[in-house]
Amino acid sequence: MAATPTRISEAGAGGVSLRFYSEKDLAAVLGVSVKTVQGWRFRGQGPAWRRLCGAVRYDVMEFNSWVQAQPGGGGVTR
Repeated sequence: MAATPTRISEAGAGGVSLRFYSEKDLAAVLGVSVKTVQGWRFRGQGPAWRRLCGAVRYDVMEFNSWVQAQPGGGGVTR
């Protein structure tokens, strides 16, 4: 089952709906373990995170930016 981001509405932001991944969601999207995601956080690696109501959350837009910033590979060599 695909991870679905949690929506949080900000009343003070004109009703903007923000989307966040939990650690479990993020791990599922990336195909890694929750322990790997936690290790990145403890070492200051991985996508930006924040604590909301005591829970660690990853903003989907920041996560997408982090993914795009990662080095690519593959490609055809001739």
